[in-house]
Amino acid sequence: MAMGHTYFGRLDTDALHDTDVVWEGAVQLGDAQVEARLWAGPSAQPSAEVLDDLAARLTDLPTLDAAARTALRAYLHEDRSFIDFHLEEWEDSGTAARLVREAAGAEVGPDAFVAAMRLTGIGLWPTGPSEGRPPVVLDYTFEPDLGDQILAVRATRAGAVASVDWES
Repeated sequence: MAMGHTYFGRLDTDALHDTDVVWEGAVQLGDAQVEARLWAGPSAQPSAEVLDDLAARLTDLPTLDAAARTALRAYLHEDRSFIDFHLEEWEDSGTAARLVREAAGAEVGPDAFVAAMRLTGIGLWPTGPSEGRPPVVLDYTFEPDLGDQILAVRATRAGAVASVDWES
């Protein structure tokens, strides 16, 4: 099926044999551009209402990013394994060294660590294999050039954070 959307443009799932990217673009967040991808499957056409909600998350990305970072800080206050892994693994990285230096002998805290993390990608999943899971996935990394470990923040169509998961 093909349909048009004011934000995403023409979306065509006719040629799909499996779930795939049907739209991709860059979204501005501060001084950085973040790649966003809309995924769809061959048998399910996203509704205009769902697409409108997902477009709203992208057009108000600073608000979603702020909610995601609040969830990241809470997650890392509960379990600092992600912080410890990165500070030990990349102790020679400029960012890790700066955080340790700024901590001045204390433990690098979740607030400072989350402030150093970067949003590197956004996945929008209105239909498909993630059925039943929140459709917005924000990928945050500490040192994107050094490793593939991410904290994936999943959010609802309305922008409410549902979970934070450590993935690679």
